[in-house]
Amino acid sequence: MATLFCFLTLTIVSIFFAHTLNYPWKHFDEQIIFNETILPIPASFTQLLEYIKYFGLNNHFEASNPFYSTISNLRCDPINTLVTLFVYCLFKKNAFSYHFLSFSLHLLNTLLLYMTLNKVSETQCSSSLKKSKIRYLLVSFLTLLWALHPVNIESILFTANWAAILTYTLCLILVFYFVNWIDSDSKENPWSRILVFIFFLFPLFNSEYSITVPLILFFYIYAIHSFHNPHDTVLQSLNTAFKKALPLLIALVVYVGYFLSSVIRGNIFTPEITPISITLERIFWLSPQIFFHFIKLIVSPLRLSIDQTMIIDFSKTLFSFHSICSFIFMYSFILLLCLSFFFIRKRFCFYFFTAFAPFFIALLPFLHIFSPTYCLISERYLYFSLLMLIFGLSHFLFSNITTDKDRFWNHSKIFIMFLVLLTLSIRAYIRTLDWKDSSTLFVSALREAPNDLFKSLRLQMLGSLLLSSNSEKYKDKGNEYLISGIEILENSLLKLEEEKQKYQNKIPKVIKAYGLDPKAMQAKTAYLLALTKIGLEGNKEMAFEILKPYMQDLSIIDTQVLDLYLGLLFAKNDLDEAEKTLNYSVKRKLTPVILIPLAILHKSKYNDFQKAENYLKKSFKYFPYDTQTLFNLKQFYKEINHSNQFALFSYLYGIRTHSKESLEDAYNVFIQLNNQVMAKKSKDNIKLVPES
Repeated sequence: MATLFCFLTLTIVSIFFAHTLNYPWKHFDEQIIFNETILPIPASFTQLLEYIKYFGLNNHFEASNPFYSTISNLRCDPINTLVTLFVYCLFKKNAFSYHFLSFSLHLLNTLLLYMTLNKVSETQCSSSLKKSKIRYLLVSFLTLLWALHPVNIESILFTANWAAILTYTLCLILVFYFVNWIDSDSKENPWSRILVFIFFLFPLFNSEYSITVPLILFFYIYAIHSFHNPHDTVLQSLNTAFKKALPLLIALVVYVGYFLSSVIRGNIFTPEITPISITLERIFWLSPQIFFHFIKLIVSPLRLSIDQTMIIDFSKTLFSFHSICSFIFMYSFILLLCLSFFFIRKRFCFYFFTAFAPFFIALLPFLHIFSPTYCLISERYLYFSLLMLIFGLSHFLFSNITTDKDRFWNHSKIFIMFLVLLTLSIRAYIRTLDWKDSSTLFVSALREAPNDLFKSLRLQMLGSLLLSSNSEKYKDKGNEYLISGIEILENSLLKLEEEKQKYQNKIPKVIKAYGLDPKAMQAKTAYLLALTKIGLEGNKEMAFEILKPYMQDLSIIDTQVLDLYLGLLFAKNDLDEAEKTLNYSVKRKLTPVILIPLAILHKSKYNDFQKAENYLKKSFKYFPYDTQTLFNLKQFYKEINHSNQFALFSYLYGIRTHSKESLEDAYNVFIQLNNQVMAKKSKDNIKLVPES
């Protein structure tokens, strides 16, 4: 019976997503794969090994978005780099393959959730209902409620997110393992504990979000053990949970040690948001409003957008009705979880804690409580959190399945759940149509755009998309979109100036630190206006005049904005202003956007080739796959006539960008050096021949 219901559940999910497998590449973050922005696509397995040999796996990249916030996060996941290179080698630039990978992983996660819920239902239901159709039907409905929820569409159809889904697959395997082992009286094999430790290192070094799993399982084991062993003290239950979760906790300590010893630790966020007053505002003012928005997304997923982070309705002051209510809501929730933890043996406390503790812990990395991230909120952040909510709630639902005698109550629950599932799946299906192609995706984002900046951004992306078409009709429409976007941006600058005069001093400091106040929004608006003008008219001088007035406060400037501004400064040969900007920025961020211009500056202005080389080598050390770093190293060694290094970096640039010209440069220099060596050897041999 369980197998049949499981098969039907997986079939429904497969049919639901079947039409999405042939979706093309989107001109969104999926271009990271198509354009090989962060990592290259190996032409063969041999080339993959070459990448690992020369570039390694310790590749850092900066997660940021100039429009979402001024926060930037430096990330480095070695296993993710290895797995990504392997997947790229297999799939190349075939969009179907990446969609199929995400779909397959989601289907596997659906299977794992079904099996986990089935095991939970066996332990929670009464013995008379273990083989009841109601139980299997409820397991299927709960599984489908997660698998077809609208907030999961972004995770599944966003091809650049497959690595995160893979991480959650590995985490789910651990959850399923512990749920099956937790009630076992037999002592666990020591080798299995070692395997669990090693296994968990893979998701940890694939994506840092898996750090929540040890805590989820630790508290889950504690709750189950305490409830079913009422004679044990709290300390005894905690000790049991600690022993069972120990392999995961040790792996977590290993990862934390790696994290604290790496350069990421000093670059996880910008220094401007570290003051205690801003930290307090982030924890007690910002986080509750983000948490409340997550709950709204789960319960009522009406407004869905790739720009979800800008749809959050933040208060304009610290003490407003919305901010106070959000604070009361979140911290009352946390208080209830804490009380339930200490009174876990009471039936209500047990089910409340089991239902919501896994969900809240899984959501913690995205609540900005421990540290800020560049993206305030995203639908894909709920993929694992929502699953944990379904998993937790199932304990209460399964324990309340009544006997077959009370059929009306059973059928009523199933009917209500069916209506909820039907409503959510219809919304999810509509959401899949938004991801049909780039145009529909941007139109849906434009429809939900919360302000002028994002309306203009999506108009600009739609315009650029149409201008790349061969049809003159589409090109004319594309120009119309760009011109409309420019008009909105120009008017927006004036509106933001009025808002700045009116609200700037009243806005919470944390909003300013995130770059969401009128002053920072002006800089973002000017950046997009300058970028659009360059794309439409190619006038860099005009772009510089637009951008310059908003570049006075560099603390609110994102890396991409900084990149454009520095480019314009070098184009104007304004090296003094470029140096001032770089010297300030290098103390805040580690990125090729700063290191490469610093190398160029010291070489061209001060003729200091040693410093220039040091900056370029530093960029290569942390960003070995960065094409601009490799190109500049190649050019640098060519300029100083260092043949060996020029050949090396010509070769590295060639295999990274698939450039035949660069590979030929490396080959020619290699032949030249080889001939010189052979000539020297011949000369030395002649000297050794005795005179007759």
